[in-house]
Formats: sequence, structure tokens, C-alpha cells
Amino acid sequence: MTKNHKIKFFSLVFISSLLLSGCLSTSDSGGSGPKQEDNTYQQTLKYINNQFSFNFPEKWDLIEPKDFTSEIPQETQVVVRNNIKNETFTANVNIVRNPLQENQSSLDYAKAILNRQQTGLLDYTETKRELVNINIGGKQEETYYIEFNARLNATDPINKFAQSFGVKDKNGYIILASYSPEESSYNVEQLKKIIQSFSIN
Repeated sequence: MTKNHKIKFFSLVFISSLLLSGCLSTSDSGGSGPKQEDNTYQQTLKYINNQFSFNFPEKWDLIEPKDFTSEIPQETQVVVRNNIKNETFTANVNIVRNPLQENQSSLDYAKAILNRQQTGLLDYTETKRELVNINIGGKQEETYYIEFNARLNATDPINKFAQSFGVKDKNGYIILASYSPEESSYNVEQLKKIIQSFSIN
């Protein structure tokens, strides 16, 4: 992986840190190992740890903290990326956990992060905002699903992002997808499915 490629790939981590270890296992037996699930587009695996779970495409790469480089903020819990690398920008999702001073609703946390993004990111343009439910401890809680465009610095191209939010036990979670405007509609759909499947234990 070239230096430039690494910077582009992990650029969403920069955004996640601005906003401020599990294993692949079966959900029925508790043993380790990937679990395949039916999917309209392709087979998926389910990632489960003691904090959260989500589904992701079987052929995509899962990067856990033990494989992180030193440039990845400690708040990052896991990264999933498209297995087909792009020299300029590889579609990916990362999950960040931020400690909170006090507990709050997922929706309030989402509003606070959105306010920070609007002033903290260059050329920020929100393109979609939906009120959705996230599964937290077996219960449905309202939060936001957001899509937006932004650039990391003045020389970078504008890229696309999608995200959602959840809070439990004074921990705020951000599920952030990052992709190029030229990304295929199929891959964009996979990114959104990862976000939609995310739940907090």
C-alpha cells in the first residue's frame, strides 16, 4: 500500500477523531468463526464483540485494533473496507466509540455531532437526514442517519459520507462510511447495509 493510498484510505478516521476487541463469531453458539447469512446481493458475515455487532460483505476486509497502525485514533474500534482497492480512495466504514461525561439519548448525541461537523469540515453539505431506529440492548431507539459531502483539506477532492449514531452506558458510537463520488452504486449499497445492521449490545 502506497503512502498516498494509506492516507486516503484512513481519511475517514481523521473525521471520526475530529468528531469526538472483538472477533468474528457465531451468534448462536458463541464459538469463534465467521457466520454466513443470506443477503440479496451477496453473502455476509456478522461481526460480534462484547459491545456491538454488524453485518458486512463476506469478501470485504475487516481490520481490528490489533492490526491498526499508530496513526489510527484509539477511539476507533474496527474498520471494514472494500476488498478491491482504489489508488485514490477505498470505500470503507469505521466504528468509533467516544466516552461521554454523562448519558444522553442517541438522537441528542447525533445532533451534537452534526453541529460540530457543520463547522469542523470543509465544504460540508448535508444531502440526506432521516430519523431511524437503532437496536440498543434489544430495544429500538431513535437516532439519525445522515449523508453528506465534505473535504478533509483545501487540496483534497470532495468525498461522500454516510453515518449513524448510538449511545449506551456513557459511550457514544459513530458508524461512518466514506466513499468516492465515483464509487459504484453496488458498493455504496453495501456501505449503507453495514450502517443499517449496526446494533449495540
